[in-house]
Amino acid sequence: MQRVGEDILAALDAAANAPVPPRIGEVLGAGGASAFGFTLVVLCLPFLQPISLGPLGTIGGLALAGIGWQLARGDARPWLPESLSQAQLDANQWRQLAAAARKVLGWASKLVRPRLGHWTEGRRGHRIAGSLVVVAALLLAIPVGGIPLNNLLPALAIICAALALMADDGLMFLFALFWLAVTVGYFIFLYEVFVAMAMKAWALFHLWPTAWGLVEVGWRALGA
Repeated sequence: MQRVGEDILAALDAAANAPVPPRIGEVLGAGGASAFGFTLVVLCLPFLQPISLGPLGTIGGLALAGIGWQLARGDARPWLPESLSQAQLDANQWRQLAAAARKVLGWASKLVRPRLGHWTEGRRGHRIAGSLVVVAALLLAIPVGGIPLNNLLPALAIICAALALMADDGLMFLFALFWLAVTVGYFIFLYEVFVAMAMKAWALFHLWPTAWGLVEVGWRALGA
């Protein structure tokens, strides 16, 4: 049975041992089906904590949505800006990245395995994963800085979709849908709280003249 991300791990190991360090775009191109999933997992790592990252969440969310769109339309590998795609890492940096990837994907291997493969195979799997990533990434990009968990919840959905594709595990698509539903429910709850607070503030604003009038009456009564 193929390990999770075996193809991208092989590409990273080859980069670490290459006589001339390759460019980032070349390594991702050699990463096969795991290149998209690995890129998504790496980009989600900063959001796997409860504190909102503010503008970084918006920037990261839009970048992740772009990668999800590429995945959904059937691109062979993730497209990166030319400056990033042509960047070169030295052999030690590639070894460090390979070690980190092996640790993360080794942990993921304990959670996922090939299941419900008809949902992950071929173009169908790419379309489902890409669609889930786009929706979750756009939710992550909503500029609501300072709200706890608003980055974490959609990031979990994206990672589940990425692991589904990397491990041929259709069940992880269901977990991605679960985290999407939790995210939407959480945002609806925040919206209702915000609306309730705004209405309360508006009502207090309208009561201010009456309250001030009562205060004046009280002061006059005390003065008398």
